[in-house]
Amino acid sequence: MKTNNALQVIFAFFLGLVVVAFVGIGVNTFYPEPQWPVDGSAPAGYDSWRLITGITLLVCATVILVVSLFLPEAQGVLSNGLLLGGVFTMVYAVGWTIFAGQDVLRFVVVAIALAVTIAIGNLKFVRRRRAVPQPEPVASDELADRLSAVEAKLDGIARALHG
Repeated sequence: MKTNNALQVIFAFFLGLVVVAFVGIGVNTFYPEPQWPVDGSAPAGYDSWRLITGITLLVCATVILVVSLFLPEAQGVLSNGLLLGGVFTMVYAVGWTIFAGQDVLRFVVVAIALAVTIAIGNLKFVRRRRAVPQPEPVASDELADRLSAVEAKLDGIARALHG
């Protein structure tokens, strides 16, 4: 592996970690965890807070994943870093949601996370492969015929230029 490629992978991975940290800290800043009572029992509404936090993280992860799809190919390292950040944020969202006590809503959030992940993976990896046109294989006889035709045209051009 080339040094430049290794640095690009490391940078993309680090960008992914910074993205999930940024989103996690941002969500916790604007929607802080309920204060625990002195007796150490879970505060009232703690399961709701976990679920809402998971949903908020899921929305943020989806936005980040979608943004990673729209970056141009020339910005592949940034696109991959955002993709990793979106995936890490999705894992973080599912983690909070798993520990929320409401079974049906928890299932819905995880199902949405699964659907978004499959859709983004399909758009990022499958669709782009199909979009790249693959050259058709050329038989060696056909290739020889084409080469002969090109040589004949070049000879004709050379005769015309030399009088």
